[in-house]
Amino acid sequence: MIRKSALVAFVAAALVATPQAQAAAEPSAGTWLAGQFVDGTHLVKGPDLVDHGLTADGVYGLAAAGVGKSTAVKAAAWLAEPGQLSYFAGDGEAESYVGGLVKLALVAQALGTDPHDFAGVDLLDRLAALQDGAGRYLDRTEPGGDQTNAFTQALAIITLTRAAQPVAKPVAFQVSTQCPDGGFPISFGEPTCKSDVDGTAIVVQALQAAGEKTASVRALAWLASQQQADGGFPSALSGSNANSTGLAVGALVAGGRAEAADKAVAYLRSLQVGCTGPEAARGAIAYDATGFEVYGAVRATTQAMLGLARKSLVDVSFAGAANGVPAIDCAAPPSVPTTPAPTTPAPAPGGPEEAPVDPPLAATGPDQAVPLTLFGSVAVLAGAVLVLVTRRRKVGA
Repeated sequence: MIRKSALVAFVAAALVATPQAQAAAEPSAGTWLAGQFVDGTHLVKGPDLVDHGLTADGVYGLAAAGVGKSTAVKAAAWLAEPGQLSYFAGDGEAESYVGGLVKLALVAQALGTDPHDFAGVDLLDRLAALQDGAGRYLDRTEPGGDQTNAFTQALAIITLTRAAQPVAKPVAFQVSTQCPDGGFPISFGEPTCKSDVDGTAIVVQALQAAGEKTASVRALAWLASQQQADGGFPSALSGSNANSTGLAVGALVAGGRAEAADKAVAYLRSLQVGCTGPEAARGAIAYDATGFEVYGAVRATTQAMLGLARKSLVDVSFAGAANGVPAIDCAAPPSVPTTPAPTTPAPAPGGPEEAPVDPPLAATGPDQAVPLTLFGSVAVLAGAVLVLVTRRRKVGA
């Protein structure tokens, strides 16, 4: 059981004095993304569809941008509530999910808190119990319910590397899944090994972090060969897009491919809604060149922010980040007029903390649809301490 005192202690540990965000002459992706957190605590992938994994991704994106720490702390506190944590990562006994555990651990690490004590839960201890003899991490769940793949394995390696834990066996298993062409698949054990851009990008980040320099170099070469003429990277189901490109940049930077990374970042910039776009969409990054759609842009922006900052999940941290987000000042003409044609956005209720305009300073388990009505929390930020008041709610009827 997670004690209320442990949850409050977790939140308090994540809140430290941080600088204020500066005003931005150009729309900030961090400002837009922070505004999409419903009630300031979580992201949704559709009307009333809570997405725990996307919420964690939002925390990483804000960390990469170095803004919105107060939003990230509230999101982490929401994820740490007993009902949310149990749903996302399992109860640690009958059910335990690799994806939820590693994403929560990365949230804790980005905030500078201890993944061994996430509101009283030792996430890394639970993760260790899910490793099989070959080094693969598998969900503990009902037969046929396992949802692990290249992403969850790679995230486990990244999390453990950040925690200075041994990763030789998980790395060996990951390397064993490499396709003949050098890339990595998303799914394990398929009859034909089919390299995937997203899977390869996250695996390269993990292997590079772990110090593996053979399979990761081959994989990086395959990944670089997939870059399109517009600078973007395609997914298995579509052409160039912000999600795949954002992940790819982290791998390219880790592997020293600066020129390819620069082209990819330019592609991401071309998808960002600027000052000529609708006010509610400014700063968002569209999924692709077809234009802005709010729910697609939420997911695209979280991963694109990693690329814009040229960071991977190995690097994201709120150390030195601003508590708030920059105010957007579109009074002056934007320097980059390109704006994807938008559809009507639907901004989420409960906007972010917006920093006041100061004088200029010297120069991010299974995701299933859950109705918002099943969850409730109240987070109050007062001074330098966030006090979380939790109430018992019935989850998942």
